Amino acid sequence: MRQTSCKAKLAVITGILILTFMAASPLAWAKPMQNRRRMMEKIETIKMWKLMDALGLDSKTALKVFPIVKETDRKRMDLRLKQRNVMEKIESQLKRGKEEGKSLDTLARQLFDLNDKISQLPREEYTKLKTVLTETQLARYLLFQKHFRKELIHSWMRGGKREPVQERPRPGMRRGNGPMMHHPQAQP
Repeated sequence: MRQTSCKAKLAVITGILILTFMAASPLAWAKPMQNRRRMMEKIETIKMWKLMDALGLDSKTALKVFPIVKETDRKRMDLRLKQRNVMEKIESQLKRGKEEGKSLDTLARQLFDLNDKISQLPREEYTKLKTVLTETQLARYLLFQKHFRKELIHSWMRGGKREPVQERPRPGMRRGNGPMMHHPQAQP
Protein backbone atom coordinates (compact mmCIF):
# COMPACT_ATOMS: atom_id res chain seq x y z
CA MET A 1 0.00 0.00 0.00
CA ARG A 2 2.79 2.38 0.96
CA GLN A 3 4.68 1.61 -2.24
CA THR A 4 1.61 2.51 -4.35
CA SER A 5 1.20 5.87 -2.64
CA CYS A 6 4.89 6.71 -3.25
CA LYS A 7 4.50 5.84 -6.93
CA ALA A 8 1.33 7.93 -7.11
CA LYS A 9 3.06 10.87 -5.45
CA LEU A 10 5.99 10.53 -7.85
CA ALA A 11 3.60 10.42 -10.83
CA VAL A 12 1.76 13.52 -9.60
CA ILE A 13 5.00 15.43 -9.01
CA THR A 14 6.33 14.37 -12.42
CA GLY A 15 3.05 15.43 -14.05
CA ILE A 16 3.16 18.80 -12.34
CA LEU A 17 6.78 19.34 -13.42
CA ILE A 18 5.93 18.41 -17.02
CA LEU A 19 2.91 20.73 -17.05
CA THR A 20 4.97 23.53 -15.54
CA PHE A 21 7.68 23.02 -18.14
CA MET A 22 5.14 22.95 -20.97
CA ALA A 23 3.45 26.10 -19.68
CA ALA A 24 6.79 27.90 -19.40
CA SER A 25 7.97 26.83 -22.87
CA PRO A 26 6.02 29.43 -24.85
CA LEU A 27 7.39 32.10 -22.52
CA ALA A 28 10.90 30.77 -23.02
CA TRP A 29 10.49 30.88 -26.80
CA ALA A 30 8.93 34.34 -26.77
CA LYS A 31 11.61 35.84 -24.54
CA PRO A 32 14.52 35.51 -27.04
CA MET A 33 12.41 37.28 -29.67
CA GLN A 34 11.67 40.12 -27.22
CA ASN A 35 15.33 40.28 -26.26
CA ARG A 36 16.37 40.37 -29.91
CA ARG A 37 13.92 43.18 -30.66
CA ARG A 38 15.10 45.12 -27.61
CA MET A 39 18.74 44.57 -28.60
CA MET A 40 18.03 45.80 -32.16
CA GLU A 41 16.36 48.91 -30.77
CA LYS A 42 19.40 49.59 -28.55
CA ILE A 43 21.75 49.14 -31.50
CA GLU A 44 19.63 51.49 -33.60
CA THR A 45 19.63 54.14 -30.86
CA ILE A 46 23.40 53.86 -30.37
CA LYS A 47 23.90 54.06 -34.12
CA MET A 48 21.84 57.23 -34.41
CA TRP A 49 23.68 58.95 -31.54
CA LYS A 50 27.07 57.99 -32.93
CA LEU A 51 25.96 59.04 -36.40
CA MET A 52 24.94 62.49 -35.15
CA ASP A 53 28.30 62.86 -33.48
CA ALA A 54 30.38 61.52 -36.40
CA LEU A 55 28.68 63.73 -38.99
CA GLY A 56 28.17 66.74 -36.74
CA LEU A 57 24.46 66.77 -37.51
CA ASP A 58 22.13 69.42 -36.19
CA SER A 59 18.66 68.27 -35.15
CA LYS A 60 17.03 69.56 -38.35
CA THR A 61 19.37 67.57 -40.60
CA ALA A 62 19.20 64.53 -38.32
CA LEU A 63 15.42 64.47 -38.74
CA LYS A 64 15.98 64.13 -42.50
CA VAL A 65 18.84 61.62 -42.29
CA PHE A 66 17.45 59.18 -39.72
CA PRO A 67 14.40 58.07 -41.73
CA ILE A 68 16.62 57.32 -44.75
CA VAL A 69 19.06 55.28 -42.65
CA LYS A 70 16.26 53.46 -40.80
CA GLU A 71 14.47 52.61 -44.05
CA THR A 72 17.65 51.17 -45.54
CA ASP A 73 18.40 49.16 -42.39
CA ARG A 74 14.84 47.81 -42.39
CA LYS A 75 15.08 46.80 -46.06
CA ARG A 76 18.42 45.10 -45.38
CA MET A 77 16.96 43.13 -42.46
CA ASP A 78 13.92 42.07 -44.52
CA LEU A 79 16.10 40.94 -47.42
CA ARG A 80 18.44 39.03 -45.10
CA LEU A 81 15.46 37.29 -43.52
CA LYS A 82 14.26 36.24 -46.99
CA GLN A 83 17.79 35.12 -47.76
CA ARG A 84 17.84 32.92 -44.64
CA ASN A 85 14.46 31.43 -45.60
CA VAL A 86 15.73 30.52 -49.08
CA MET A 87 18.86 28.96 -47.58
CA GLU A 88 16.70 26.94 -45.17
CA LYS A 89 14.64 25.68 -48.13
CA ILE A 90 17.82 24.63 -49.93
CA GLU A 91 19.08 22.90 -46.79
CA SER A 92 15.73 21.18 -46.30
CA GLN A 93 15.71 20.03 -49.90
CA LEU A 94 19.22 18.60 -49.49
CA LYS A 95 18.26 16.75 -46.29
CA ARG A 96 15.23 15.20 -47.99
CA GLY A 97 17.48 14.00 -50.77
CA LYS A 98 15.61 15.88 -53.46
CA GLU A 99 17.74 16.34 -56.50
CA GLU A 100 15.30 18.19 -58.69
CA GLY A 101 17.42 20.65 -60.64
CA LYS A 102 14.45 22.81 -61.55
CA SER A 103 13.43 23.71 -57.99
CA LEU A 104 17.08 24.17 -56.95
CA ASP A 105 17.54 26.52 -59.90
CA THR A 106 14.50 28.49 -58.76
CA LEU A 107 15.84 28.76 -55.20
CA ALA A 108 19.31 29.67 -56.45
CA ARG A 109 17.85 32.39 -58.68
CA GLN A 110 15.90 33.76 -55.69
CA LEU A 111 19.07 33.76 -53.60
CA PHE A 112 21.09 35.56 -56.28
CA ASP A 113 18.31 38.14 -56.74
CA LEU A 114 18.26 38.80 -53.00
CA ASN A 115 22.06 39.17 -52.98
CA ASP A 116 21.80 41.71 -55.81
CA LYS A 117 19.13 43.69 -53.96
CA ILE A 118 21.21 43.73 -50.76
CA SER A 119 24.28 44.92 -52.66
CA GLN A 120 22.28 47.80 -54.21
CA LEU A 121 21.11 49.17 -50.85
CA PRO A 122 24.24 51.23 -50.02
CA ARG A 123 24.06 52.93 -53.43
CA GLU A 124 20.36 53.75 -52.97
CA GLU A 125 21.01 55.08 -49.48
CA TYR A 126 23.94 57.20 -50.71
CA THR A 127 21.80 58.68 -53.49
CA LYS A 128 19.08 59.63 -51.02
CA LEU A 129 21.56 61.08 -48.51
CA LYS A 130 23.21 63.20 -51.24
CA THR A 131 20.19 65.49 -51.17
CA VAL A 132 20.56 66.08 -47.41
CA LEU A 133 24.26 65.90 -46.50
CA THR A 134 27.33 67.83 -47.60
CA GLU A 135 30.09 66.02 -49.46
CA THR A 136 32.24 65.94 -46.32
CA GLN A 137 29.35 64.47 -44.32
CA LEU A 138 28.76 61.87 -47.03
CA ALA A 139 32.41 60.82 -46.88
CA ARG A 140 32.19 60.61 -43.08
CA TYR A 141 28.99 58.58 -43.41
CA LEU A 142 30.64 56.01 -45.68
CA LEU A 143 33.49 55.63 -43.21
CA PHE A 144 31.05 55.58 -40.28
CA GLN A 145 29.15 52.63 -41.81
CA LYS A 146 32.34 50.61 -42.14
CA HIS A 147 33.63 51.42 -38.66
CA PHE A 148 30.29 51.03 -36.90
CA ARG A 149 29.74 47.52 -38.29
CA LYS A 150 33.31 46.55 -37.45
CA GLU A 151 32.98 47.91 -33.90
CA LEU A 152 29.63 46.18 -33.48
CA ILE A 153 31.06 42.83 -34.59
CA HIS A 154 34.08 43.18 -32.30
CA SER A 155 31.83 44.12 -29.40
CA TRP A 156 29.61 41.11 -30.09
CA MET A 157 32.61 38.77 -30.27
CA ARG A 158 33.91 40.12 -26.95
CA GLY A 159 30.51 39.44 -25.43
CA GLY A 160 29.67 43.10 -24.98
CA LYS A 161 32.69 43.68 -22.74
CA ARG A 162 34.71 46.75 -23.58
CA GLU A 163 38.45 46.32 -23.66
CA PRO A 164 40.54 49.05 -22.11
CA VAL A 165 42.03 51.22 -24.83
CA GLN A 166 45.64 50.52 -23.84
CA GLU A 167 45.11 46.76 -24.32
CA ARG A 168 43.98 47.07 -27.92
CA PRO A 169 46.75 46.01 -30.27
CA ARG A 170 48.15 48.59 -32.63
CA PRO A 171 48.50 47.70 -36.30
CA GLY A 172 51.43 45.36 -36.78
CA MET A 173 51.57 44.40 -33.09
CA ARG A 174 51.04 40.84 -31.96
CA ARG A 175 48.80 39.91 -29.11
CA GLY A 176 48.93 37.05 -26.62
CA ASN A 177 51.59 34.75 -25.27
CA GLY A 178 50.86 31.54 -27.17
CA PRO A 179 53.47 29.80 -29.31
CA MET A 180 52.05 31.33 -32.49
CA MET A 181 52.58 34.83 -31.12
CA HIS A 182 56.38 34.64 -30.99
CA HIS A 183 58.89 34.87 -33.79
CA PRO A 184 60.37 31.49 -34.71
CA GLN A 185 63.74 30.89 -33.13
CA ALA A 186 66.69 29.96 -35.26
CA GLN A 187 67.33 26.23 -35.30
CA PRO A 188 70.93 25.11 -34.47
